Amino acid sequence: MQRYPTPPERPRMLFTADRSNGDLAGRRDLIRVAHGSYMFIPDRDTPTWRLKELVTLARCEAALRASPSAIALTHEAAAVVLGLPVLESEPCIRLAVPGNRSRSTIVFPTVRYGPPEGRRHGRSVTLLRSTTAPAPEEVVNVGGLRVTTPLRTAMDCAFDLPVRESLPVVDAALRAVCRPDRFNRRCYGEMEIDAARERLMRMVESQGRRHGKRRARVAVALADPFAESPGESVLRWAVGVAGVAEPVTQRRWIGDDAHEYFLDVAVDSAMVDLEFDGYGKLATSADVRAEKQREMVLRRGGWAVHRFEWRELADPERLVRRLESLFPPQAMRGVRRRRDLWL
Repeated sequence: MQRYPTPPERPRMLFTADRSNGDLAGRRDLIRVAHGSYMFIPDRDTPTWRLKELVTLARCEAALRASPSAIALTHEAAAVVLGLPVLESEPCIRLAVPGNRSRSTIVFPTVRYGPPEGRRHGRSVTLLRSTTAPAPEEVVNVGGLRVTTPLRTAMDCAFDLPVRESLPVVDAALRAVCRPDRFNRRCYGEMEIDAARERLMRMVESQGRRHGKRRARVAVALADPFAESPGESVLRWAVGVAGVAEPVTQRRWIGDDAHEYFLDVAVDSAMVDLEFDGYGKLATSADVRAEKQREMVLRRGGWAVHRFEWRELADPERLVRRLESLFPPQAMRGVRRRRDLWL
């Protein structure tokens, strides 16, 4: 039986068809996410990233409700429903449809985020229809929403998104089907890593002359299910672009204190450790102290530790330049950037 990631909890919805009075625009407890579709506003302490995820999930439900003949949600929309990470916090909603007679573009209402005194408009999000249909066995039902399976979702993203944006989805999809254990580097899912990557590559090749095949091949070849966050995936992409020695994700290392440590993205040949500090990683003073102690142990062991945050990962060219500056000149001698990773 195929195991999937735990999908995020969806918001409560209200549709105008559910009420005799369809005018809900004045309700302060609702956010309008589509024509006739509203989402109940969550608790006030809900972080902005989670609120945007809820809005995306609400748009997904509204899109399927408005298109009952649609086959499934695909690409980033399917990834969000499945619990796979996406870089764009408010992605466009894509639907696979049996036939696209409509040429109109549907734009979802823009949502404002933040406190009342400083709210900012979110992205302009559109509904995209595609006649590149998944096979019946590539569609699953997640809480009442029809979405493509993790591997099919990964393949679609690999075709139609830049490698930097598709890699977090591809990594997470492989992690879902392989279920790797970083402690022993073994897999406890339905297939081994090489088998999963081979299956995904066969899926890519089966798409015939579909546009984007070259970058899809690159993304699948680079995929690594040991990446435990989208930030680690982007860091590994940047190391690949820089052309330095192949990195190891979640590299296991024993410190001089006899404790076991795992390095986010390690380049052994240069003893460089790249750490991604995502939201909540250093949430408390205890977290900061523990991370400082960990870093001291790593540095005593000869590792050069460098930290990265989301804001740095959002600027690809700047990120790659910083990475190139972290390695000694001898490690970069004769190295050329991999332009195929920019596709």
